[in-house]
Amino acid sequence: MIKTFSSRAGRLSDTNKKFLNLKSKALLDSGKIPKTQKPVVIDIGFGDAQSFVKDVIENQDYLFIGIEPYKKGFARAIQFYEENKCKNLFLFNGDIRDFFEKMTCKVNYLRIHFPDPWPKKKHIKRRLISKEFLSAAHQNLKKGGSIEIVTDSSIYQKHIEEIIGSQNYFKIITSFPITYKTSTFNKKARAKGHRIKEYVLEKIS
Repeated sequence: MIKTFSSRAGRLSDTNKKFLNLKSKALLDSGKIPKTQKPVVIDIGFGDAQSFVKDVIENQDYLFIGIEPYKKGFARAIQFYEENKCKNLFLFNGDIRDFFEKMTCKVNYLRIHFPDPWPKKKHIKRRLISKEFLSAAHQNLKKGGSIEIVTDSSIYQKHIEEIIGSQNYFKIITSFPITYKTSTFNKKARAKGHRIKEYVLEKIS
């Protein structure tokens, strides 16, 4: 299996490094789902964390688990937690597929906003959305749980539609219950005139 979401550092500031070195209470071991009475949302690849943390604040009735491989965005999310002590936020730095393999219980929702489209044909296997990913998502969602996928890549949209059409354990629905703020990627897509498409899938079996 090609890992597209292994932990990555990039250029880190001293502030980033400071928060990455903290033993924050927000940090989770792989697969760990905190005990809660709230619906659980796993946000996969939250990027720079700016819109993600706003979503956490505005959706207090949900427990969020943010999974992000890039350490810079991950550090920002830790910083946000430490400065605000949001009790509905937990974090994991790594690959969602590793997390899936060790999950301790099923969750209600998955969100994937603007995943890397890997547009070149030779990189198709690096795309997160695949038959294998949907199968793993199906196994780790509660019955009636749903996935939201948002992308502005026309190439990825075609790929996603082919994957959705090849399975029979999710149905397409029109809405996702968690609101979200306009992210950096969303703004860039609109500035370029790209068509942003949302796919919402509900587990049916």
